[in-house]
Amino acid sequence: MAKPGLRHLFLSPHLDDVPFSCAGLIKKLTLAGDDVVISTFVTGDAIGTLTPLGRRFHEVWNRGDRPYATRREEDRGVAEFLGARFRHEGFLDAIYRTDEHGEPIYRDIPELFAGLKSEDRANVAAIAVRLAETIAEERPDVVYAPIGIGRHADHLSLVEAVQEVCLGRMRLRLYEEFPYALGEFPAERPITVALGLDLSGWKGSAPEDIDVDLAARIGAARLYPSQVPEIFGSDAGMIEAMQRHAKRYGAHSGRERLWTPMARH
Repeated sequence: MAKPGLRHLFLSPHLDDVPFSCAGLIKKLTLAGDDVVISTFVTGDAIGTLTPLGRRFHEVWNRGDRPYATRREEDRGVAEFLGARFRHEGFLDAIYRTDEHGEPIYRDIPELFAGLKSEDRANVAAIAVRLAETIAEERPDVVYAPIGIGRHADHLSLVEAVQEVCLGRMRLRLYEEFPYALGEFPAERPITVALGLDLSGWKGSAPEDIDVDLAARIGAARLYPSQVPEIFGSDAGMIEAMQRHAKRYGAHSGRERLWTPMARH
């Protein structure tokens, strides 16, 4: 654990990834007097005609034509609950992104979890630029980034940007994305944490277990009502998944695991 009074920058692909995964740690840090900011990259509203995949998700979310407006409001409430600051960086979700010809880059859900496509490289480059700007503005002592366990295109875009901008240059910790860390989600391509570390190129990473308040994790997750039914099925399903996660690490309440990656030589 870092000493109190430090500045912590948590990098989140979507408007729930960091709180689902690190709410206990964030609450612990803010209660200790640390400054925490959650920088979420995929926060922009769809532009123009929706892709078929975009229409599918809009139907599931059932939050109108601008579901990300709802999700941003949810995220503000979660940040307040955790005592953290937030940043919304305005990038488009993979379900909206198109190539130079206006064709969808990711056409179905399996493609979302099958790795980055070459047509998506410009998005990675833009994220790297914004990440460098964010770090210059926030001047964090510690940066927290996703492992890339589920292989979602948005997660991998951020992972590659972090490896370019942060790895070997600053104090970097990796968090296990929840619920991907359970090895059951997404159904299209579930993998283990160990395999996620390997596939994402995080060489020689060492783990650190941190005991946290499970109630903080559950409380934060409940503030994302647009996402809980789709991901967990119900509030009860979300709680059960979090309890299983804690038991997996032998925790009486909650436990979150961070990894310290080895810098490239």
